[in-house]
Amino acid sequence: MAQTTWSGPLASGDKNAGVTGGPNIGQAVLSQTVLLTFDATLVQNATVYLPLSSQIVDILVDVLTAYNSATTATLSVGTSTGATTYMSGVSVKTAGRIAPTLTAAQLLAMANIGTTSVSGTAVATVTSVGTPTAGSVRVTFRYVQTTSQD
Repeated sequence: MAQTTWSGPLASGDKNAGVTGGPNIGQAVLSQTVLLTFDATLVQNATVYLPLSSQIVDILVDVLTAYNSATTATLSVGTSTGATTYMSGVSVKTAGRIAPTLTAAQLLAMANIGTTSVSGTAVATVTSVGTPTAGSVRVTFRYVQTTSQD
């Protein structure tokens, strides 16, 4: 599959501010996906690197195979392993798509991930209590790359 890359926000629309019937220019929603699969370490994590100053608009959690750990298997998403900056307390012991409940602080953090070199790091972590022998979770980050003027 061929890929095209560019740096900077992608805007779409044909009417700028001040034009009759406008503006209708909007930002493109982009995505990055990671897959976490059980292992004997009790903690699995995967990292994506989002463009600085981006806004995370959604995090999709698809439990493809339920974790069968003894008591719990919980997904969190933050700026480092086990952090809860963007999402916390999501059980991955039942297969299917999960719509997580986000706190006001998490939504605020997602509004602009920051401008430092570590700001673009988003880490999805599954922590199990009891060693699982099955489990697979796909985490998709949907985001808008913005500029400081947006």
